[in-house]
Amino acid sequence: MSTAKDTTGQAESLDGLREAIAQMFAAERRLRSRESAPGELTHAHIRSLHALSEGPLTAGQLARSAELNPASVTAMLDHLEDAGIVERTRSTTDRRVCNVALTDSGRTLLSEKTARWREMWADRLGAYSEAELDVAGRIARDVAEMLDSITARSGRGSAERQTRAAA
Repeated sequence: MSTAKDTTGQAESLDGLREAIAQMFAAERRLRSRESAPGELTHAHIRSLHALSEGPLTAGQLARSAELNPASVTAMLDHLEDAGIVERTRSTTDRRVCNVALTDSGRTLLSEKTARWREMWADRLGAYSEAELDVAGRIARDVAEMLDSITARSGRGSAERQTRAAA
């Protein structure tokens, strides 16, 4: 049975969680907006490479999959192609379509970056049990769904995010 004291404790815990998530969002924004050194991959580049690791995509599919602005994808792909990380090929069935795929070099680079990120996550969060990490994951997904539902109600969310929030 819940008491007023339990409700107050939960409200305080929810406030603490909200503040922690706000701090996480701020840190993620700083990570995304930081200046990258020449030749260094940005957060958007890495998200794109992860999307391409599942197989070739068109530029439009890549933008949707990595949740990027379609207008910036072409310039990003120019950079990644110049670096030998991705390759673009014309569709054999529709010359208007350009498919993007990781090169062997791109796969190796993504594998190395992923290993470094996993190591960093394990170093920082390895003391938590699998059950605690599972709960944290569920909470993070619930918060994402809650925020996407607000975006969907305001009519400003992409169709993909609205569909994901409804699922």
